[in-house]
Amino acid sequence: MQKAPGQQKERKTAAPARLMNALKRLGLFTPSATALLGAARPTQPLCSRSLPSLSKRAALSSSLCSRSYSRPSEGLSGSSRRIGFVGVGAMGRPMCENLLKSGRFEQVVVCDTNEKALQDFKAMGAEVVTSPADLARSPGVETVISMLPSAGHVEGVFLGERGLLSVDPSELQPRFFIDCSSTGPKCSVSMQRELEGREGADLVFVDAPVSGGVPGAEQATLTFMVGAPTEDLFNRARDVLVPTVGKQAVHCGTTGAGQSTKLCNNLVLGITMAGVCEAMALGQKLGLDPENLSKVFNSSSAQCWSTSLYNPCPGVMQGVPSSRDYENGFLTELMIKDLTSAQQAAESAQADIYLGKMANDLYQKMESTHQRKDFSAIYRYIYNGQASGQRE
Repeated sequence: MQKAPGQQKERKTAAPARLMNALKRLGLFTPSATALLGAARPTQPLCSRSLPSLSKRAALSSSLCSRSYSRPSEGLSGSSRRIGFVGVGAMGRPMCENLLKSGRFEQVVVCDTNEKALQDFKAMGAEVVTSPADLARSPGVETVISMLPSAGHVEGVFLGERGLLSVDPSELQPRFFIDCSSTGPKCSVSMQRELEGREGADLVFVDAPVSGGVPGAEQATLTFMVGAPTEDLFNRARDVLVPTVGKQAVHCGTTGAGQSTKLCNNLVLGITMAGVCEAMALGQKLGLDPENLSKVFNSSSAQCWSTSLYNPCPGVMQGVPSSRDYENGFLTELMIKDLTSAQQAAESAQADIYLGKMANDLYQKMESTHQRKDFSAIYRYIYNGQASGQRE
């Protein structure tokens, strides 16, 4: 049997005071929902409510780290367990396919609203359901992974009319929930508070947003940024995710810390992609060959993910969105969502992110014509002179 989290050796490392203060300002501890399914819904979304006092936040942190979980994880060396997956879109589909291919689980139970996607997974050998409530009742499913577009979708999957938590507690099968969506820290802590409030249920919510994009999801090379209240719960999540759907998982801190890390990561990504696109566009207008320019970037101080693995200039690299008219990638609207969340977090933490604001303004300018394109389409927007207003 796995030891209760409260019995584990205390972690020796402590977060720096500045980080702790910043996390407090971010509002990582929000009150649980005041209305559950079947009652009046709150007028304000669960993930955006006012914060409790610092003493209540401390009490939550203590309870998360000391409670005992009645259904601990077992080893994953065999294929004796069933696992659920919610959300098989651009990122979720290849992640779920890798779960199936791994053979580590007796069965993968897939939930989505897209009937065509469900039929595809059924043909691959998965079991499919059409609602989170059906997944919640699926016998033997101990763990559920979710990969959804936004905090609102996460709240709906858990608290909706046919959500995971809409079923009678006696019918609820999963006890461990790993959310890989990019939602922001408030949502993750709100979800954990909601699960924490289910008396006798011993439910755990772990945030594990990813980095690596669609190529990383396809190749199972994603990096997971995990927010979990104890080292044991982090290890439990990592054992499910790595190497099945990713190459590494990093324990970023307690619940919500994974989402905070993802905000910082995507802040860098949005800024660097805009800079690479600007430099590539300038180089071409100066008569430089984009492939040669990219070679120099990738062997010099300009090298970064956007130049070496996700080049935004058409014709330079195969298998990336720029090689297919910026289709099937990380949507511009999602980058705007992440950069906006980063700005909001910065305001809460009283931090300045000048370049992040400038990058967000640029992506928002191109949204009207490139909203459903990959965010690297900002290259085309800059090259055509639209960013500076030379052309509209």
